[in-house]
Amino acid sequence: MASVSRGRPPASSRETLADAASELFLEQGYDTTTVADITTRAGVSRSSFFNYFDGKAATIWYALDEHLAEFAAAGPSGEGVGSAKALAGRVGAAPPHTLALAIANADAMGVREELGTGRALRQASLAVALAAGARSPGKASLAAQIVAAARSAAVFAGIWQWAERGAGTTDLEAEILTALRSIELGAPVSRDALRVAVVGSGAIGARVIEELAAGNVPGAELAGVVTRRADALTEAVGELSAGITDFGDDLDAAIRESDLVVECAGISAAQSIGAQVVSAGRDLLIVSIGALANTESRRALTSGPGVLRLATGAIGGLDLLAAAARPGGIEGGITSASLTSTKGAASLVQPWMSAEQVRRLETATEPFTLFEGAVAEAVELYPGSLNVACALAHATGLWRETLVRLVADPQAERTTHEIAAAGAAGEYRFVMTNAVSEANPTSSAVVAETVLRGIGVLAGPGATFV
Repeated sequence: MASVSRGRPPASSRETLADAASELFLEQGYDTTTVADITTRAGVSRSSFFNYFDGKAATIWYALDEHLAEFAAAGPSGEGVGSAKALAGRVGAAPPHTLALAIANADAMGVREELGTGRALRQASLAVALAAGARSPGKASLAAQIVAAARSAAVFAGIWQWAERGAGTTDLEAEILTALRSIELGAPVSRDALRVAVVGSGAIGARVIEELAAGNVPGAELAGVVTRRADALTEAVGELSAGITDFGDDLDAAIRESDLVVECAGISAAQSIGAQVVSAGRDLLIVSIGALANTESRRALTSGPGVLRLATGAIGGLDLLAAAARPGGIEGGITSASLTSTKGAASLVQPWMSAEQVRRLETATEPFTLFEGAVAEAVELYPGSLNVACALAHATGLWRETLVRLVADPQAERTTHEIAAAGAAGEYRFVMTNAVSEANPTSSAVVAETVLRGIGVLAGPGATFV
């Protein structure tokens, strides 16, 4: 398995040989490439090759092998995950690019078998080195060996993911650390009740927290709340906060102690915490569906292994539209969609507005169209008012085509959402008029209830609509 046979060779000569080998593996295949071919391409003698490598496979592995050898020789830098994190930093500072090239082009190079065998051997050796860090006099415990094996697997999984995504497009150290985090957080502990961590304690979050804490959602219990400020939970639920775990801003702790994370903190929060939750293998239920308007956020939130779940919020009929627009279903099932939302004019004031725009909303006497445009722009301008636009676009798949109108009505005491959609599957029109939340006039009171219903469905068992 060793790549370097005589100390550390000059980097330029070693890399020249490794690059030549990679070129030949791509051009003519690994099996048919000989050491003589490599030395001829590199312009060095055969004996020079063996000063640097013990065989052609070593040209793939040499950079990683050097990191692993130095790590093992230095001894673990700390117990447990600390050692693995130190290795992640070491490897990330000088990535193994020839290995990355081989992983990304395994079939073209004909090196898939070599990669599988080499990975298994190195992963096993690293597990032994990591287990040594948890060793008391005598042999490492069975538990220490198991954990070390898992961490070693995570290190290699991170390297492989970095290479497969395209070396240089993501940070290698970050990929390894993400993989290690999934090991440390672990799978949810089997419990009788679904343990729920809530992110946010505003109007919607407070209602969800109160109901869970009171035991009003069968099969579910409150694991705790993630908050931004020390007094946020007390402000939201008063004396009830004394019996609730406040995780503060420690999202990792919330993930460890829960089976489901529920976001009730706004679009930016959904985007910032979402990827961390799902990458740790936890399911995530979000209220702020507007987070999906951004393509990168949508990809991160749906990349798993945790499952992203969406609270239906203030509008219904989405299940029918999603069925009509199902990919592979009715051809051209839904080809157009629009949403017209009418809200109290004063509730639509935004921080970015000029004094004149604010005055127009606050002094209006007749309804007027405040906005008309695409989903992404609607959510950017009115993040607290048009999550429903993203819900519609997500259901139909028409992220660019969906037309959004926002009507400011100074006389409106309730919020009205009118959905229109059409295609080969049929023509659909839904109108919903919801009571406004007393605590948050930009939101409908029913939104918190959809979150609680969603938690109840996941907590099950029971029959429900799908």
